[in-house]
Amino acid sequence: MEREHSIRFVADFSENVAAGVRMAVFLPPSPAVSASWPQLLALIGLQLAIVFACNFLEVGPNGQLNVFSMPGITFGVVLALAAACVLSFTARRSDQVLALLVAFAALSIPLELISQLLSYAFTHRLITYRGPGAWALYWLPHYWLALAAGVAAARMLPLPAPRRVGLVVLAVVVWGLPSSLIYRDRHLWTKAYDPQEAAAFQRQHMSLAQEDVFYLQPQLLERALAAVAPGRKNTIDLYFVAAAGWAGQDVFMKEVNSVAKLFEDRFDAGGRTVRLINNPKSVSQSPIASVTGLQRTLARVAEAMDSDDDILFLFLTSHGSKDHRFSLEFYPMTFNELTPVVLRRLLDESGIKRRVLVVSACYSGGFIDALKDENSLIITAAAPHKNSFGCSNDADFTYFGKAYFDEALRETYSFIDAFAIAKPRIEQREKQSEYEPSDPRIYVGERIRAPLAQLERELRAGRPSRAREVSQD
Repeated sequence: MEREHSIRFVADFSENVAAGVRMAVFLPPSPAVSASWPQLLALIGLQLAIVFACNFLEVGPNGQLNVFSMPGITFGVVLALAAACVLSFTARRSDQVLALLVAFAALSIPLELISQLLSYAFTHRLITYRGPGAWALYWLPHYWLALAAGVAAARMLPLPAPRRVGLVVLAVVVWGLPSSLIYRDRHLWTKAYDPQEAAAFQRQHMSLAQEDVFYLQPQLLERALAAVAPGRKNTIDLYFVAAAGWAGQDVFMKEVNSVAKLFEDRFDAGGRTVRLINNPKSVSQSPIASVTGLQRTLARVAEAMDSDDDILFLFLTSHGSKDHRFSLEFYPMTFNELTPVVLRRLLDESGIKRRVLVVSACYSGGFIDALKDENSLIITAAAPHKNSFGCSNDADFTYFGKAYFDEALRETYSFIDAFAIAKPRIEQREKQSEYEPSDPRIYVGERIRAPLAQLERELRAGRPSRAREVSQD
């Protein structure tokens, strides 16, 4: 008798799992789910086993059980219970709560597998698409599950067609919405604690809070500003200032360092470059990028340069927000905000007249209106309402930086012509990556054209650079 009961239990369990697969593709369960508390517990156990198995395959045997993730994983059971109660009571069939709960648990099995596969694909960059709708793939399992649950409930609780639609909407609201908005740790098996790895993490993410670095930073800024050379008579000198704003990705640091070298070697800016960098790897060598640091840098450059002849080239690279805020981030520091209005104030207060301003960030086109005047050339990596791309940690340049600085400005001395060269190349790379075009923008003030043309002629003629002058002395 006990053996027959076990066989029946396994058969019912298999049928429930099969019914879950059918419900996941919006087909009616056939046969109907077998509702019992043991079946419910078994289905929940299978879902936990799937999570554990996927975590184990990802981490390997040298891991540890993470019991702290249990509330996050089992929160789905709470949502399923809430949905089952709300839907059955709405249909005035309170006797169907357990049946609905078992159906929802069975439905969660195939969608848990889909969720795990999508997570793996994003983590390991098997899915590289980051264009419009990319985030929909993250929300997909949550709303798919809720929608399929609503359809299944509508079939299991016979109601007129309009009320069935209402059940589906209720399921999405009660189940899909909370599960998509609340972060839940879903890692049952995680990497074992490694003291060396923890120390490396501390150095990476808390480097700015170290006592020696804390006291060293003002010295680094003073040292960098003291090294700024004065402008030369009868020469249009180019002063290069760059800020890498986001500490969490190396690409901005790499970009600033590479572009600074380009300007020293090719644009005769040796001795007149200042780099402000937010990155753990450079925190003991370079001053950090902050509004205060930028303000002091611009003031020092204005003091050194000939305001009637020389030109400032200011390059800002980081992430950007839809409300046009240039991201300055280096945990645990809290920075003042750098907005177009703030940047314009810093530039005006410095007294620097001739300006070339390049802002490489998402939505950076929103900087143009606040910064434009007749003595300025302004170039942005994106339109005011567009993203820019290429901010991966292992990249040496963003898409814009690669095309404009590393390619176009190695072919011409004209900052304006370089934009015309770079823009179609950026569009081509974005098209190949299936990204929505960033649509870089440019503004050219009328009174900056002549000085830039004169600088271009002097550089093309091969005037002696400061580096060569120093070596000859």
